[in-house]
Amino acid sequence: MSAAVVVKLPETLDAKYARKLGRELKSRMGAESPRVVLDFSRVKDIDLPGLAGLLSCIDEVAKQDGGLQLYGVSAEAATLLELTRVDRLMQKFAGFTVDAPQFEVAAEPLAEEASAPSPAQVPVAA
Repeated sequence: MSAAVVVKLPETLDAKYARKLGRELKSRMGAESPRVVLDFSRVKDIDLPGLAGLLSCIDEVAKQDGGLQLYGVSAEAATLLELTRVDRLMQKFAGFTVDAPQFEVAAEPLAEEASAPSPAQVPVAA
């Protein structure tokens, strides 16, 4: 089974971040059955292109028969995900426990990851 990728999203998920998220996920996902956790704890705002990018990432993980979980969804993000029914889409993915390195989708080019990132135990709920 492939290792999970944990992504800490920024406060605003817009078109620019969505494109960067798509590129980063493609480069970090394993070839078979990727497991991805999107950390929404800082997300306060998602615009339409950001939502489209999120749906594209969900689609990419599903095409590879992977698993995708949302973690720490803020009240603001939860409201938008419910209104757009993305929360129902997420129920189709099986849950899993994660012990994996994290990366952030940043406004600036991604800095080199720490040489030995500490594993993060992420509780995941469907």
